[in-house]
Amino acid sequence: MLKYKKILFLTIFALVFFGFSALAQEESPEAKTIDLYFFEGQGCPHCAKMKSYLEGLKVDYPNLKVYEFEVYFNEESQVLYSKMAGAYGVSSTAVPMVFIGDEFISGADFEKVKNAVEKCSSGVACPSPMERIDKGSGGGNDQVPSYKNYETVGWIVLGGVIIIGSIFTILFLKKKNV
Repeated sequence: MLKYKKILFLTIFALVFFGFSALAQEESPEAKTIDLYFFEGQGCPHCAKMKSYLEGLKVDYPNLKVYEFEVYFNEESQVLYSKMAGAYGVSSTAVPMVFIGDEFISGADFEKVKNAVEKCSSGVACPSPMERIDKGSGGGNDQVPSYKNYETVGWIVLGGVIIIGSIFTILFLKKKNV
């Protein structure tokens, strides 16, 4: 009987340990990286102001990752800009242009940019703009699945395996003692 209690105790301990491990791995909104894509043109005064503003935002939001692309003279950046604009359903190719989460901001609208960054920092689903291109979105609002969900399912499956293994072990030991 003492063996069964030990096995039961170890099973419960393992489930609690794995359960808390899964919860501890959940990302807090503050820790989540926010991807912002900024398209600018060399010599554009509004772009220079936006670039300076974004530098300040990176100080206020350390999890903000700004990807900068010059589109006047860089052909690769022009191609990326065209793809991203298409993914967001934007026909304008004006600069500066900012893509963040499900939003795009044309021109030097600092307030809209800050609101978008704050929205993403608050824990709202905010996929990287690059994911829209990778999945070939035509501007829809489909959410890209989070791999974190798959990890949680993995922990649940592992817990189930531990429970089933413990039950079979107890039954085997009972049968062996009979």
